[in-house]
Amino acid sequence: MGVIIHKNNRIDSLDAIRGVAILAMVFYHALYDIDDIFGYHIPILDTLLFEIVRQPFTWAFILLAGISSRFSHNNIKRGLRVLFFGLVVTAVTVILIPSQSIYFGILHFMGIAILLFELIKPACDRIPRKVAFLIWSFLFAITFTMPESHVIGFPGLIGIALPEFLQNTPHLYALGFPDANFFSADYFPMIPWFFMFLIGTVIGVPIKNRRLPEKFYTVRVPFLAAAGRNTLLIYVLHQPIIYGLLYVIFNVFFK
Repeated sequence: MGVIIHKNNRIDSLDAIRGVAILAMVFYHALYDIDDIFGYHIPILDTLLFEIVRQPFTWAFILLAGISSRFSHNNIKRGLRVLFFGLVVTAVTVILIPSQSIYFGILHFMGIAILLFELIKPACDRIPRKVAFLIWSFLFAITFTMPESHVIGFPGLIGIALPEFLQNTPHLYALGFPDANFFSADYFPMIPWFFMFLIGTVIGVPIKNRRLPEKFYTVRVPFLAAAGRNTLLIYVLHQPIIYGLLYVIFNVFFK
């Protein structure tokens, strides 16, 4: 069996993994809406176990965005398109659901990450791949909790507290320095998530060069791959659809 790659260089297995990630995100957002917007508390959302299960899907989504940047013929166009839809999400949530406003969610992050990577790609490619993987992984690890803890390092073990001005200056939230008054229902700042994105760009090189086992390039899961090829559309539309369905369920059937 030959390598299954579409004319636009898409690999079915990558799309399938992306499909799993976006469907998991849709499921999580449905639970979040039931709990936070409609007031039907779901205790498991507050557990460490749920957070441990949720995180790998988030990581996979961002890693795949980085991997895809190695395949894209036009990262500038791709990044601007994703960022545009992120701004649309901001406008819609601010106007229609102000309590759930999204000022710097995953679409904002991904759009800027794609554009930024395209600018620094030549410099990144000069770093040996194994060294780059270790650098980006280390930086992600020491900044993972930074937006919440305001500490670079490992809170409770070892770390450096951020200067007060970074903690208290408004409008630095996109970088990963939210002040006490900042709120975004969906929040993915550049730090730490850009480092995870860069890890994806490193992984994307051997994938693009067909260095993985042959089965990776030949496996097919049509439904999940179809979802993976339409993640942007699904992300933009899923919340209005979920909200509408839940509104009908809780205000018509269960009222």
